[in-house]
Amino acid sequence: MSDKSVKDKITQVSFHGSARLDPRLKLIMLITLGCTSFFINGDVPELLLMLGVTVFICAGSAPGWGIRMLVIYIVISYLNTCLKYIPIPVVSLLMGIFGVTIIKAIPVISFGRWVMKSTYMDELAVALERAGLPRSVIIPFVVMFRYIPTLGIEYRMIRNTMKIRGVCDSFIKIFFHPFSTIEYILIPLLMRCLKVSDELAASGTTRGMERSNRRYSILEVGFGVGEYLAIVIMVLFVVTLFVLERTSIGQYVLWRQI
Repeated sequence: MSDKSVKDKITQVSFHGSARLDPRLKLIMLITLGCTSFFINGDVPELLLMLGVTVFICAGSAPGWGIRMLVIYIVISYLNTCLKYIPIPVVSLLMGIFGVTIIKAIPVISFGRWVMKSTYMDELAVALERAGLPRSVIIPFVVMFRYIPTLGIEYRMIRNTMKIRGVCDSFIKIFFHPFSTIEYILIPLLMRCLKVSDELAASGTTRGMERSNRRYSILEVGFGVGEYLAIVIMVLFVVTLFVLERTSIGQYVLWRQI
């Protein structure tokens, strides 16, 4: 096998398009998205924001996840608008607040999960180090970044074990025994959290996370034409949303017409 083919095998990645942007830019976009989502108002600007997030995710090797979250967003937005016309004194108010919170959080959750799935930990560590962050910040952040998806895997394993043993394996049992269900899930999950944290710490040690030398990445990490173009598009998109919010389009109740 030639050196070129070996290099091609090593640098072969599963993500393409927008998923190959610099990890620092992804984090900046995530923070900008969170601020924009919670400060912007109006059905049309919020829907355009979610559409922009969906297009960006679909361009980053995750079309299924982006479209699924867009459908969920549309359904919840429509149901939340319908609740405004159902006069139940306390329930309507509480459900309206809860619905608005979910609507604001869906774009952030969608983009955040995509960032975690499409970012390699080695690239993230190198990018944060080049950003000038101290090692005492980089190591906990990278471990946390890797730890969050692991919790989902552990939760699914616990739920599968509960189903095999017939413990709260149906919606009826979960509904009538909520505290037992929480106990059966939380205690094993906490024990697994302790074990997984030790495993991640050992993994980081074997990868040389504690070394004081400068880290390098086989894959290219840095700002190029694509990153600067993404920044320009992001700024123009956010400014357009806030301008639309202050026009008659921003006051248009979209879901009432469906």
